[in-house]
Amino acid sequence: MKKRIEIYALVAGAVFLLSGFAKALDAGLFAHTIGQYGLGDIGDVAAPLIILTELLLGLALVLQYRSRWTAWVGAAFVVGLTAAFLYGWLVQGVEDCGCFGRLSALNTSPALTLARNAALLYLLVAVGRHGDNRSSLGEPVTAVVVGVMCIGAFMSGYTGRGSLDFRSDDDNHPQALADTPLASLVQTHADSTYLVFAFSYTCPHCLNSVEHLNHYESAGVVDRVIGLAAENPEAEAHFRAFFQPRFPIRHCPPEVLHTLTRSFPTAYYIRHDSVVSILPGTLPSAYLLGGALEHK
Repeated sequence: MKKRIEIYALVAGAVFLLSGFAKALDAGLFAHTIGQYGLGDIGDVAAPLIILTELLLGLALVLQYRSRWTAWVGAAFVVGLTAAFLYGWLVQGVEDCGCFGRLSALNTSPALTLARNAALLYLLVAVGRHGDNRSSLGEPVTAVVVGVMCIGAFMSGYTGRGSLDFRSDDDNHPQALADTPLASLVQTHADSTYLVFAFSYTCPHCLNSVEHLNHYESAGVVDRVIGLAAENPEAEAHFRAFFQPRFPIRHCPPEVLHTLTRSFPTAYYIRHDSVVSILPGTLPSAYLLGGALEHK
């Protein structure tokens, strides 16, 4: 029995560690996924907290540190996340739990996600009932725990939503449009300027950009605005009814759009068939953006 419980703790801990580090690879993407649940900007705060909680639980279980207490906390954590996922799936129509971040092969269908969570919950309850509460860790092990948590915190901060800036891969040598994934998604003319806006209908940062985006053409900031959105017919209907967008929108399967970017919204300023600037995050007004692009 003892050996079996130790294996359960190791497996559950490994799942938490894999999930935490997978999310930390792109904390911005995970924050966006949380935003799809209709929780507004809370994803920017919740994403790193969830990531670090998973890493701490994973380390404690793998190292068999206070296994019973950790397992019960982990079980409550899984129940809470599962309840949030059920709400997002049944109420908001979100099928991606974002459990393993950019590792899309592990982000399964809702049914399989619930089955996986149920299996993980079974392991945690078993450890909570029959595990031990050993509470001593040697200094080397403690140093490893601190190191892993620091790495997770750094990754979460580094891959989270960055500050709004204007950048290109190389300001002196803009990237040819033909050499980017955009080439298969939009058509341009060399004598025109474009702003291609990659977004999601349920992303709060995206929605906060739309009113500004509606004025870019009329203000002469660019010749044409083009939207690229993940397919979501129900959300699209609400979006069009409320915002009445003045720019065309091309829809793509999420996996196609993710070949372009994992962080929404992201805008691409195109001139002379080259990507001159990449603008991550909420877009500024036409006045501010026009002034910035004049110097490009």
